[in-house]
Amino acid sequence: MIKIQRLNMDNSWYIELDSLKLLVDPWLEGAEIDYFSWFNKQWHRTPPLKYEEIPPFDIVLITQKYPDHFHSKTLKQLQPQKVMGPESIRRKVKRVLPKAEFIPLSKKIKKQAVEGVTFHFLPTKRWLDPIYDAFLIDDGNESICLATHGFDINYKYIKALGEFSPVTLLMTPFNFYQLPAFLGGVVSPGLEGVRKLTEEFKPACVVPTHDEDKHVRGLVSKFATIIRSMSKKELRKLPWLEETYQPLNHYHLTKIS
Repeated sequence: MIKIQRLNMDNSWYIELDSLKLLVDPWLEGAEIDYFSWFNKQWHRTPPLKYEEIPPFDIVLITQKYPDHFHSKTLKQLQPQKVMGPESIRRKVKRVLPKAEFIPLSKKIKKQAVEGVTFHFLPTKRWLDPIYDAFLIDDGNESICLATHGFDINYKYIKALGEFSPVTLLMTPFNFYQLPAFLGGVVSPGLEGVRKLTEEFKPACVVPTHDEDKHVRGLVSKFATIIRSMSKKELRKLPWLEETYQPLNHYHLTKIS
């Protein structure tokens, strides 16, 4: 069984499996600021869920270091007992949540198991700002592929996974987002990236994430090239999406399988 619920219209999720309930990248209040507000500041256009509306959870998965994923203010309010994420965020987790147990993932620690659910780490191929990793969450019967910035597939690591349960759900951005090379280059590959992931994992359901049209301010937004994906109607006409696409543009708990 997989149930999911948006916590905001960007990249924050509640995921419920048979034996585990988790939050992904919770950001429920305020802005996210990368280094300085003059450099990059973003905030939600659509209000997120309130703290009292968040379902009970066992663990928080933080997919990367930037504050639209690792939102310190939200995490301090939630006070999770367990946090999983890339090894690179360990110190930050311990600073923000000194009492939380941190469960690391990395190229050396490729998988971790919590309550019968295995989390596989799929490292990005990027060499510049190499943070856009993907995660495969496998409960033994079915899997979720979570690629919050799209994912340039590294078949070396796909092969290293060995056997994993069929992918029921793929969660990845549909919008194309690019910055100049000195600011990181392609941040999200858009629909072409979605297509490649669907070809590789053959998911039964594809849900967009990290595509909110947020309020933005600062230098980064001046350089950004954003190509928003097609309308829901047009997306459903694509042969490789017509039977799997679910926009989930609401805050209701939704059963996927």
